[in-house]
Amino acid sequence: MGKFSDFAKRIKQHIAQHYFFVGSGKLVEPTSKNKKNKLKEKFKLVAVFSDGKKRYLLRTNNFFRQAKLIDIDNKRSVKKLLWGKSKKEFPSMKYWKNVRFFKINSKEYYLSYQTVSQKKKTFNLLFSTDLRVWRKNKVDQKNKEVFIVYGGLKKSKYLIFKGEKFIKAIISESLTEIKQNFSVILKSREGHFDEKSIVPAVAMKHNEGILLFYYGKDKKNKLSIGAVLLDKKNPQNILWRTDLSLWREPEDKIFFPLGITKQKGVYTFYGKDKENVFFATILPPIFFAKEETRKIFKTHPSLERINTNPILFPNKKNKWESSAVFNPAAAYIDGRVHLIYRAIGETGISVLGYTSSDDGINFFRKSKNPVYIPSEKFEFRIDDKKNKSFSFPYMSGGGWGGCEDPRISIIEDKAYLTYVAFNGVCPPGVAITSIKVKDFLTKHWDWKTPRLISPHGEIHKNWVVFPEKINGKYAILHSISPFIMIEYLDSLDEEGIVIKSYHNSHSDDRRWDNIMRGVGAPPIRTEYGWLIFYHAMDRRDPNRYKVGAMILDYKNPKKILYRSLQPVLEPDADYENNGFKSGVVYVCGAIVKEEKIFVYYGGADKVVCVACASLKDFLQSLVKSPELVFLKKVIMI
Repeated sequence: MGKFSDFAKRIKQHIAQHYFFVGSGKLVEPTSKNKKNKLKEKFKLVAVFSDGKKRYLLRTNNFFRQAKLIDIDNKRSVKKLLWGKSKKEFPSMKYWKNVRFFKINSKEYYLSYQTVSQKKKTFNLLFSTDLRVWRKNKVDQKNKEVFIVYGGLKKSKYLIFKGEKFIKAIISESLTEIKQNFSVILKSREGHFDEKSIVPAVAMKHNEGILLFYYGKDKKNKLSIGAVLLDKKNPQNILWRTDLSLWREPEDKIFFPLGITKQKGVYTFYGKDKENVFFATILPPIFFAKEETRKIFKTHPSLERINTNPILFPNKKNKWESSAVFNPAAAYIDGRVHLIYRAIGETGISVLGYTSSDDGINFFRKSKNPVYIPSEKFEFRIDDKKNKSFSFPYMSGGGWGGCEDPRISIIEDKAYLTYVAFNGVCPPGVAITSIKVKDFLTKHWDWKTPRLISPHGEIHKNWVVFPEKINGKYAILHSISPFIMIEYLDSLDEEGIVIKSYHNSHSDDRRWDNIMRGVGAPPIRTEYGWLIFYHAMDRRDPNRYKVGAMILDYKNPKKILYRSLQPVLEPDADYENNGFKSGVVYVCGAIVKEEKIFVYYGGADKVVCVACASLKDFLQSLVKSPELVFLKKVIMI
């Protein structure tokens, strides 16, 4: 007893003399003349798992020979792990790698891991009934790969996955004595995020099958998360697999995966960085289905195309709209839907046409002549025959300039129209004009002289006017990336208005909208806030314009309250891929009619289309979508 006390005393003196504790849970070596500060890890973060009710973080300390399970949601709840009946059974955790937890039945918990030292790899399996006392199971050392188990099969059988370059599976009656041979069910894919290697992460029960998450690495050795849906009756049969990664490691950082959990329908990935700091990120909702059906999460907002799309085609009888009609602005006035659409004809110059409808779908009465044509020097004047110079290399929708991509907002007795103006020489910018509502309805096209409101010599597009004043001022939303930018004005009719704007298309690579383009239709006032649709692209799915949705705060529209985790509309229809530009759905107008959203867009820069949704259902699904939190520090332990 005396010897042990002396030894413990010396250990305490050594720690007190050489280290002190800091809030991050690390031992820090004091400064000395000959040494710089060195951080020595106190606890190592090893794994995260869920038992169906609680989420736990496993941390270990090989120096103190301790392992603890911490309740992530209640950090005061800590379980100290005990190893068998004697301390001799305590495993060394210095070389633990690829730790996986899995639960089978109501009280069977397993922990699998590899130990790697001096190029020797060993597979280990621990068992517990209470998450506190653990004992080792003897396992076949032929199975040294990453090892997880799904226990949802009937007749007390286990579905076992393992792998490092390929994922293999087998159904076995035992975890310790596996007599059958594993079959390869999943291989890496050339050119994908899982090109270099794939290892199983966790298998979960789902209504449509068995959902298996896995970690993949690409050529650059960057970590990503994938998922695959397996048939319940025949788990070797793949029903669906992610084409794009659910999460990807940032280019400038290195992360080590700890686990994936599901709570209230939300999947969360946990990891740590080199500094042993604990991070978490919510994964986007997963879209999968069997081949004959397509089911998505109820929390995902989406728009449904009408069966009679496209609703407007180019008109060969009118030279000014014979090539393309697309990207319409929309207004709902006196029970009627009005569209101002972009048209391109024989000259290649964009002008604006008009049509209207009672039901918002069937548009029969089209204007015989353009209702708005370019007339200023900052846009391509049709009557300027001398202007044949195209010194600025820009082409949009198969046209060479003019009035492009209109948006319209009705404020009191005026209709304000913003559009992209381009003259072939200077970079395209944003112009604004207006017309009295009574003239608009009587088709007396007496537009106010347009003015360029973006800085001369800079490229600007996708600006919209809020349909009502905010805090007594007119508001123009002119950028949504890297943040919402709004200009507040006392008047929209003043001369000399120049709005300085900044746009950076780059967004978080782990989102679908990692290339942000700009706002689509003007904001729509709803009970939750300002609803806006916006355009974005995904680097993993290049050259395809998609539509997202977000809700901005009423009083402070620069604040995003809700944002769709997936596109609400993608260019999947034929008429969205056969035109001047393939893979384009481009929204410029949206209205609410009889509690239904009508979103008007251009398909492939060629035709006008519409997609609809119940306003109530769309908003509720958008609001109920789980908040996407990327690389948020959860705790430092």
